[in-house]
Amino acid sequence: MASSWDDDDDWVGTPPEGHHTRDRARPDFWWRQRWVTPAAAAVGLALIVLLVVVLVG
Repeated sequence: MASSWDDDDDWVGTPPEGHHTRDRARPDFWWRQRWVTPAAAAVGLALIVLLVVVLVG
């Protein structure tokens, strides 16, 4: 059982698998993901078309 003072956010040392330290992080990576907006618009449009086809047919 974990104590109330045992907090996972307070770790020091080697980061857990799959995580990077702050000096290796690249926050600008997410700003360069411009394809997400057109892809989301295309999926939304496809869903609207599908809904119209189902309701009419």
